[in-house]
Amino acid sequence: MGNFHGQSSWVIFIDDLNIVLSSIRVEEVIMEFKQIEAFITVARFKSFSKAADTIFLSQPTISAHISSLEKELKVVLFERASREVKLTSAGEVFLEYALDIMSTRNKAIQNLKNYSCSVFGKLHLSVSTTAAHCLLPELITHFYKRYPGVVFSIMEKSSGEIVEDILKFNCELGVVGREVSDERILCKSLIRDNLVVISPPWFNLAENIELKELLNYPFIMREVNSATRKAFESLLLEQDLSDKLKLCCEINSLDAQLQLVKAGLGISVVSERVCDDLAQLGKLRISSIKDFNASRNLYLLTSSKRSLTPTAQAFYDLCKEKFHFIDNL
Repeated sequence: MGNFHGQSSWVIFIDDLNIVLSSIRVEEVIMEFKQIEAFITVARFKSFSKAADTIFLSQPTISAHISSLEKELKVVLFERASREVKLTSAGEVFLEYALDIMSTRNKAIQNLKNYSCSVFGKLHLSVSTTAAHCLLPELITHFYKRYPGVVFSIMEKSSGEIVEDILKFNCELGVVGREVSDERILCKSLIRDNLVVISPPWFNLAENIELKELLNYPFIMREVNSATRKAFESLLLEQDLSDKLKLCCEINSLDAQLQLVKAGLGISVVSERVCDDLAQLGKLRISSIKDFNASRNLYLLTSSKRSLTPTAQAFYDLCKEKFHFIDNL
């Protein structure tokens, strides 16, 4: 049932009746929808018995609802002296508010019914650079064809920032390049992503190169929270080579990273999916790291502490349909 409550005092002035209800705290007026519905029905049929029949309540129950309402409002709503029940002047004033209240309630119920089964509105996604370039375009296109009423708001961020967005409820879904172990986050593997070394063609790097040999070249790296960078740094740490890395540039833009490599500033490590086009055009050379499986997964993240909106749930379901992960939402 709906209650009307608050802390402020309110005053109702009805000049033509000279009725003044002053300093009535709203805490004292706890109107329920069933009372308001009973009031409107009696006003409509001008009869307690007809109202009772219409809304399937007993006449004593209808009378009790009206009496409770009058007691709470501290006014008489109906004249009961004649055979036909009539609204008092105060009742006529209250009827307008009662109709508005019930109309608002009914609209809210209807809209929420539509909301629970409709996919529309804005979908906020936070995605890593690799996902934004090689995974999201196809997904978004597929989803939009299925649900054209959706508008996308996509933020490209580092994996660390995306995790924060999920935890702070800034977005419902995120795609990152590293697995997240946190009970507050659900993490679903989407696709396998291979990391490769990119270099200008005139560096003449071998197609399959030793890790130690790579360290002779200056490196262009993504920002500290980048999952790609973390994956490569973990590889260096395993081989006790972290201090051998010649870092010449940190950058938070994939496009700029690729252009810097293409210009000959140094070499870098990126997802194979984001550099295929440039490699096919002969603008970059792709190398793999010898004897190492330099790969990681891309993951879909959502909060374990909140329910997804219908639109976000539909996107989640599309990912499940396409990538066949096990659902435990």
